[in-house]
Amino acid sequence: MTKRKSAAQLFQLGAMAAAFALSGAAHATTNLTNEYTVTASATAAGANTWTFDYSVLNNNQGIGGQTGLDGFTIFVPVSATLVSSTAPAPLNGAPGFWSQGTSAQLDLGGDGSQNLVAPSGYAAYTWWGQYTQSVYTPGSTANFSITLSNVAVGANTVGISTYFGYGAATAQSASNQYGNYSTFTGTFASPVAAVPEPETYAMLLAGLGLVGFMARRRKTGKQAA
Repeated sequence: MTKRKSAAQLFQLGAMAAAFALSGAAHATTNLTNEYTVTASATAAGANTWTFDYSVLNNNQGIGGQTGLDGFTIFVPVSATLVSSTAPAPLNGAPGFWSQGTSAQLDLGGDGSQNLVAPSGYAAYTWWGQYTQSVYTPGSTANFSITLSNVAVGANTVGISTYFGYGAATAQSASNQYGNYSTFTGTFASPVAAVPEPETYAMLLAGLGLVGFMARRRKTGKQAA
């Protein structure tokens, strides 16, 4: 059976407030009420370019068979440029695979209760397991990586989606034609819009000064005439 993104309300389980350095590397781990353990890191890859790595351990989400971790979503500034992105391999091989891409929201259908809508100025970047062979069952770890330019490091919401098939979900869930889904969230190292370098501010101020000078010059010329 093929599974793909559809729609659902978000089931928010805790959040972590963290400060992240704007150079070098940043790292944090948060346990989402024992459902998932997420390790997040951000590593500089150039000027305003960062690699964000996420390791997601499925502690106990799933009800047997090929159910469990099926989606991972972060928010990306619309001003960012994608350099590269890596998805995990399907846990149980072909025909499973993980798709990835941006949209306005994680849309799991159903009653909309498990959706994750991107805030203004951001898009939802989602890795999604296609076919049940892609799903990471309890005890397994999925790794996600994305490199973006024109970004800085901050903290933002990430979403982890559990697939339960047509069995009863163990948390608040939404249902669509592919089965039942729950979305858990936490706050981790994430891309935010890049802060202009000091030289950029200097150029901007110089430009404004030049505009002001030209305006005054035109005004003086008119008065002399």
